Amino acid sequence: MDYDINYIEASYDAQELNEIFIKEFIRFRKENNLTQDLFSKYSNVSRTKIARIESGSCSPTIRSILEILAPIGYTLKIEKVKKGKVI
Repeated sequence: MDYDINYIEASYDAQELNEIFIKEFIRFRKENNLTQDLFSKYSNVSRTKIARIESGSCSPTIRSILEILAPIGYTLKIEKVKKGKVI
């Protein structure tokens, strides 16, 4: 049995996933009726950092994202995506 065969197909490249993440991050904030200022206050992360994430000018670490999400009861999840559809 050949275990070196690449059986995983990538649906998106890293840049595309980053763009999707930013859109989802903004959508999440707005769906929860949070301004950047309120999001900052609830998460104890500066509004400037949230704005930089949303503008794409900074690439947050996983720890940073967890610091933003954890205080408001959310976390990250790894899941398979299909081209054209983000679950």
